[in-house]
Formats: sequence, structure tokens, C-alpha cells
Amino acid sequence: MPRWSMTGWKAGTTEEKAGTTNGTSRARRAVRFPRGRGTLGAGPEEVRVLAQTLEQPAARRTERIVSIDLFRGLTILAMIFVNHLSPLQDIPAWMKHMPSQQDGMTFVDVVFPAFLFIVGMAIPLAIGRRLERGESRLRVAGHVLMRTLSLLVIGVFMVNIRSLDPVATGMSRDAWVLLMFGSVILVWNQYPRTAGWRYLFIVLRVLGVAGLIWMATVYRGHWNETVTRMQTAWWGILGLIGWAYLTSTLTYAVFRRRSAALVGMLALFIALYVGDAAGRLGFPVARQVKESVWLGGHIGGHSAITVAGILVTMILLDARPGQTPARRILAILLFASGLFAAGYLLRPLHGISKTMATPTWCLYSSAICCVAYVILYWLVDVAQCVPLARPLAQSGANPLLAYILPDIFWAVLGLLGVTFFSEHWYAGGEAIARAAVFSVLMVALSVWLWRLHVRLHV
Repeated sequence: MPRWSMTGWKAGTTEEKAGTTNGTSRARRAVRFPRGRGTLGAGPEEVRVLAQTLEQPAARRTERIVSIDLFRGLTILAMIFVNHLSPLQDIPAWMKHMPSQQDGMTFVDVVFPAFLFIVGMAIPLAIGRRLERGESRLRVAGHVLMRTLSLLVIGVFMVNIRSLDPVATGMSRDAWVLLMFGSVILVWNQYPRTAGWRYLFIVLRVLGVAGLIWMATVYRGHWNETVTRMQTAWWGILGLIGWAYLTSTLTYAVFRRRSAALVGMLALFIALYVGDAAGRLGFPVARQVKESVWLGGHIGGHSAITVAGILVTMILLDARPGQTPARRILAILLFASGLFAAGYLLRPLHGISKTMATPTWCLYSSAICCVAYVILYWLVDVAQCVPLARPLAQSGANPLLAYILPDIFWAVLGLLGVTFFSEHWYAGGEAIARAAVFSVLMVALSVWLWRLHVRLHV
């Protein structure tokens, strides 16, 4: 199966190495098939070799699953596109979020769940690798908690941008945004592992932390018609991803390869939403937790989507004899059918609503993500249609930077006093074309910055 590395495309394993390459030459063996046959029609000997490769310990895997990075890159592209369209005028209804009071969803309502789904897909690869190379569960738990905290911190900073009061804060919104994101980049940039520059990178991280503390200290914003300091509010997109990542990773750490148990946890997360909506979580501990996080939606609904992503990767990593890409595709499609059926049956309870994170929205979105991923998996990993996928796959390897670049771009224009875009191409077809071009440019910029070693990693 084709694998993309930062130096080119090659055949390799079907697992993602989320980090540096530290395997042996044996772990880098390529699985090659006769030209023209692909992998759907692989013979018994070829399947045996593929299975042996899949069974390699996670600590020895050195490549990424290209289709996962591509899926992540496409999701980033879609999110930038729909976010850019949101304030523009005369845009078709199906290109905007479905109003919260209506029972339904558009393709825009699937973009955020796709992020959650991809986070889940990466968990067995990244966390599984840590566990299989001998890291203690305590150390893995510390890594998960630190990553969750990072997402929550960045999410809270971002969710407070719109409410910032320039006069009370003592600086313009654009200046605060640039200083804040500059600090974020300093803290979470994945610096090169160069011994001679180590202390400089430490100093840059310390400066970034100091910058964030300063930004939080000077911040004043309008919340409920009063001037206050920063609020957690709804945690922001990254914060919501952080909560789902925490619960789903802990779920995987407990059950790991027990797929039946993971399916049971997916059902439990859906039941958590139903119980919360019905008022069944009124006991003291739950009431205290609900003051900070929405148990039914943030923990229940969103975690169900992330666990669905975990289960898809479990299917990909199934190395039992006789497993072929065709069988994996069939299994994922059957899983998607089950998700859709469950969503259909639960729809009378709460309808379909992204804003309310209803069970049907969660299950339908998960099913759509399964089908979308199968298409990418077949095109890239099976049919080997890889050349056009490379730029998007690269942006998928640097998603956090790609996500914050639009805010940085608008803040720079604001400081420069550029108002061209608020006066031109803001309605109808011109606005759609503008959003498409803008999205591609932001993704291209993130790839270029990645090559300059500006790579955010929480």
C-alpha cells in the first residue's frame, strides 16, 4: 500500500507513525505487489506478508497512513471554507449550518464531527504505539492530560476573541489576537531536534508561556453585558475536541483491542446524552461537573463520534489471516450502516441538531465520515492515486497551524487597515469563489510553513 513520508511516496505499512522515525531497517520493509494487481486482488502469499507487517510492534512503525492525513487535510480545507462563508451574504442554505431550531443538517454540520472522527482514528496509532513500546500507563495518562490541557487552553483563548473589549483591554482586538497566536506558536511549535539550538528553543517556549499569561491578564471582555476577564464559555472548537480526546483516549486505554467493548462504550456515550436530556444526571457530582462541561453533548455525543473513529482504525489494523483491503472496506461500510440505522431509530427522541449534539446528528455524521474515509482509503491506499493527495496530506500533518492561520491573516489585515475584502466579493457566487480561493491559499501557506519547520503539535 502506498505510504507518504515527508520525503516522498513509497509502499509501506498501513499504520501511522505519529512522530519521529526511530524504527530499524527491518521495520521499514515495504510491502510490494505485482504491478497492475493492486491489493484488492492480492494472493495468499502477499496477504501473509501484509499481515506480518501489520503485526509489527507499534514502536517500529515508521510511516503514516496517507488516507488519514488526506482526510484530515480535506477536513481542514472544508472548515476554512465554511468558516469564511459564514458571515457572507446570499449564500445557499445548504452551504451554511442548519438553524438550531430546525430538524436537519447540511454538509457544513459534518465538518466538525469529521475532526472528532479523525482524532479518534489517530488514537490507536499514537497511543497504541506508546503502550506497545513499553511506556507506563501513568506516563501515557500524563501525555493525554497535557495534550487535553493544551487544547482546552488554546480553545478558551480563541473563544474569548469575539467578546474582547479593546478599550478595557488596552489594545485592539487585532493586536491581542496576533500576540496571542504568536505566543501559541512559540509554545507549541515542534522545534527541530538540534542540540546546538536546544536552549534557544526552551527560551522561545518560556517567552510563549509568558505571552499567554500576559494576554490572559490584560484581557477584558463583554460577557452578559458586563466587563469580565476570560471565560471558558463553551470551550471553543479546540476545547470541545480536547474533552472528546480525553474521554475517548481513556476509553481506548482501558479496552484497547476489545472492539465489542468499544462498541458498548459508543452506545454508553449516546445513552449519556439521552439520560442527561431526560434529567437523569441530577445527582450532586454530575451537577457539579455540568457547571464546567456539558455531559450530554461535550462528553456523550462528541465522544461517541471519536470512538467511532477508533473503531474504524481497529478495522484497518485487523491483521487476522485472510484480511484484505476489500474486507476492511466492507467491514467499515457495514459499521456505517449500523450507525445510520441507530441514528434513524433515535431520531424521534431529539431530532437532528448540531448545536444540541443530538444522538442522530452524532450517528449520521459518524456514518458519513466512515463512507468518506472508505472512498479516500480506496483511492489512495488501494488504487494508489497519490500524486494530487500530497499537498492536502501535508496540511493534514499540520492541522492546528492551518486552523489558526485565517484568524492570523484577518488580524494582520486589520492592523494594516485593509478593508478591501469587506467591500468586495462578499455576496453570492463571488463570495463562494472567494472562500474557495482563500481556503486553498491558507492550506498552501500551512504546507509552506511546515517546510520552514513551523509545525504546531499539542
